[in-house]
Amino acid sequence: MNHLALIGPPGLVTRRMAATQGIYRIGRGEAAGVAVSFEPGDERRRQNLLAWFERGAEPGATLLVDDWKYCSAEDPGLAESVRWIAAAAWNVRVVITARSLEELPERVPLRVEVLDFLALHGLRRFTKALAWKGRWWKVPAGVDSNGVPVVVELTHFADGKWRTGSHLSVTSPDAFRGVVLGLMATHSPKLFQAMFIDAHDSDVFDGLDQAPHVVARHRHAARDPRKIADLLLAESERRLDVVGNTWTIFDHRAFDQVLPQLLVCVSGFADIGEAAFAAIAADVGKSGMQLLLDGPSELANRLVDDCAAPANLDEMARSLPLLMHEDEPAPDFFALHEMPNRHVWKPRPVRLQYRVPVGVDEYGQPVEIDLKSKHLQDGMGPHGDVVAPEGRRAEAVRALVLGQMLRHSPDELQVVLIDFHGNGVFAGLDGAPHVRHGIVDLLEDHEQRARTLAHNNFRNIWDYRAAGLVLPELLVCVDGVHGLLRERPEFSEVLQTLATAGRTYGQHLLLSDTTPGEHSSYRLELTEQGWTRRIGRSVERLVLPTDLNDVAWSLPVAMASS
Repeated sequence: MNHLALIGPPGLVTRRMAATQGIYRIGRGEAAGVAVSFEPGDERRRQNLLAWFERGAEPGATLLVDDWKYCSAEDPGLAESVRWIAAAAWNVRVVITARSLEELPERVPLRVEVLDFLALHGLRRFTKALAWKGRWWKVPAGVDSNGVPVVVELTHFADGKWRTGSHLSVTSPDAFRGVVLGLMATHSPKLFQAMFIDAHDSDVFDGLDQAPHVVARHRHAARDPRKIADLLLAESERRLDVVGNTWTIFDHRAFDQVLPQLLVCVSGFADIGEAAFAAIAADVGKSGMQLLLDGPSELANRLVDDCAAPANLDEMARSLPLLMHEDEPAPDFFALHEMPNRHVWKPRPVRLQYRVPVGVDEYGQPVEIDLKSKHLQDGMGPHGDVVAPEGRRAEAVRALVLGQMLRHSPDELQVVLIDFHGNGVFAGLDGAPHVRHGIVDLLEDHEQRARTLAHNNFRNIWDYRAAGLVLPELLVCVDGVHGLLRERPEFSEVLQTLATAGRTYGQHLLLSDTTPGEHSSYRLELTEQGWTRRIGRSVERLVLPTDLNDVAWSLPVAMASS
């Protein structure tokens, strides 16, 4: 018989199984239309049912394992029993349900039906904060006849070295729409945008054109292909000017300049002709413009295999793009850091060290600050500003400093707090074990670090740590820095020394005042539109966590007592 795996939420699975007779179910709770249903934890009845199926059961009976991940966790031997039944009991049927393809058991011969578009992408529900985590490498379009996901590779390596964009062709209309919607569902408009070009006035892009990723929709393109060619060429030249001399857009991307991929989706490609798109194809993805064609062409270097799209693709194409416009609440502090309500000081890869989110952008995605030097460790630092009125600076300072404390132990990070006006900007933070109290001679600290590295023949603090030695980063936070310099001009020597050489020895400045200073490489600034993060030419709007005041008083105490 045809053994089956159904991928999707319970409601869709129930509708799919409604007409099936003789269902014997293992699963939580009750389910309509089944002959017998046993809880996974009811070991005696579950084992009796499996033994009955292993002996052949009754002809035409269906064993339904509803929610494989949960049921197999309750019975570690369930996979072996189901493999035996599927292989040996020829007159019965096995049906397994799961929420994603990754949950299915291995070595069980199943025909896979993906009922739910979100399940194909590993999502239980869509929120911008959870879903828009994709990287521009690949996206599933559907499943093949064996239930194996058909994954579209969006990039390839030119000359085996440089990552660049791939031009794609898709012959199945459902797969064509599935690729576009899949990218929208997993990538924010900051990373992916789409341009729709329709040879005529078809409904191929209906629903999809409501997504925030869509920059333009051109109808009746077959009437004037030259106009389309000129439009695409102008956009390509604009992007190439931005990218400059770098090899590809992927080498160009950094914190201070992010140019989104632009997928040019073409319906009725055969009626428009290749000439309109030749210039786009020729730049081999350097501009970040890629083609998605609805027919084969020499312009496209990747052909998407035929596949079965999720059953609810059309429904999701109507509803998801509209959902993407809805506002989502700002996260609290621990949700932003994807951690429980406590600190966890675990080792992190060098790339992630001293890199923490301070808020989320308009798409619910984390906006980060990386203290590491831009020139030494591809960070954003080493120094930063917080620019805001006196009563508001504490918000951004807390977001940044608490995030660093949450991720890094006192052996990895130490903090000096200098509140010149005594306005309580650092209230609560000073209870953390990372804070160095009393009078701290910053120039002496600098000289001591220099002597330590020179004595061991290391060029900088990162080489020192790579050798297994311990020396924490030092974050010097100064509020009211302009007033401090006016009253104590000698402090300018401290700032100048740390600003010029601090990155070598792990010393960072975080200076806050009503106007920016001259030493920062990143800035958190309060504008009329709200908080922004500025790095070079990049300006990102962000919303800070809503509970920073409570966390500022509770987290340092918890860390000090641990």
